[in-house]
Amino acid sequence: MENSENTPFDYSPVALRLVDALLEQGTPAHIANAFARVPRHRFLPRTFRGEDRTRYDRDTDPAAWLAAAYTDRALTTQTDDGGTGGMGVPTSSSSAPSVMARMLAAADLHPGHTVLEVGTGTGYNAAVLCELVHRAGVTSIDIDQGLVETATANLHAAGYRPTLLHGDGENPPLPPGTLDRLIATCTVSALPWTWLDLVRPGGRIITPWAPGPGLPGGMLAVLDIDLDDGGRASGRFEGGLSFMWARGQRTPARPAPSPDALAEHTLQVADDPRADWLDGERALLLSLLVPDWGYGMRMETGAVEPHVWIGSTSCPSWLRLHADGRVESAGPRRLWAEFTDALVWWKAQGEPDLSDFGLTVDRGRALQRVWLGNPHTPVWTTHRTPA
Repeated sequence: MENSENTPFDYSPVALRLVDALLEQGTPAHIANAFARVPRHRFLPRTFRGEDRTRYDRDTDPAAWLAAAYTDRALTTQTDDGGTGGMGVPTSSSSAPSVMARMLAAADLHPGHTVLEVGTGTGYNAAVLCELVHRAGVTSIDIDQGLVETATANLHAAGYRPTLLHGDGENPPLPPGTLDRLIATCTVSALPWTWLDLVRPGGRIITPWAPGPGLPGGMLAVLDIDLDDGGRASGRFEGGLSFMWARGQRTPARPAPSPDALAEHTLQVADDPRADWLDGERALLLSLLVPDWGYGMRMETGAVEPHVWIGSTSCPSWLRLHADGRVESAGPRRLWAEFTDALVWWKAQGEPDLSDFGLTVDRGRALQRVWLGNPHTPVWTTHRTPA
């Protein structure tokens, strides 16, 4: 039992139920026990929203607020980067504990490790990290000064004192080669070159990754720093994982094609060509099979159903996919053929899962490469600006 601003909370029963749920899902016991020791509700604001946008208020319904705090769900704690009068776009959250546990298990943490968390948020994950590696080894950085200040207060009130930094998590002000692990709680597409410098050879980077903003979901990338070349990291994806984007990378490289853009080619197909992009898992797979694109939906005047648009991020090419089977396109890329050929190839490989794919980031060659099976069987490669 505790008393928080005259509100009594006996959080033990709901906290233990959460821990039991984590254990049932296969969370290693030492990680689940760390969650048992960190009171999640101490890291939440007076009001927050659940995944279904339900609003929870500690003052008006403390019981519902506390119960929601110990659900295995992401809770939105900030919208519109903390501004007012915006559209209510979520920009910071307390991640679902099972997702946190999954990332922590992938990190293979041990007492004595030095760890950097990119994306402090509420401070909840930093507290769990303190339980796992000892407090002196944990540093957390966030680009939002207000979040850092709130997390500091949350952590101190709960008895944790990791090092907190206000700054750009894509370029943390830390000495090179001093980290055993770097854990990002935000999605990136261009893995920052600086991260390769910070983590010592043999260390590990754990980050949500997607080929680019404007694409469906993302993957959990678990990348080990090469023992012989600290400028290269490689590893498999451990399934799908969707996080908010790092603020410096969340703007799509190219906007949607104009609704007035004239098609250069029109193809009629038998089935609904939108189907793969309306299926989140299949669209995520396509993001691994074909590089350099983004997509969305648009309702045209007089249309009964929206069309799916796909825009290349490497040139002005685009597609419009209509419910009546029309495939409209323009530009130098044969985008429709790229997608259909990729799916034929994927089926010929035995329809591999996301976890059969992996990522290599190579600073010396200024590239990122998605591969299937092992780093020597590339699916596609994109080149980046050298460090």
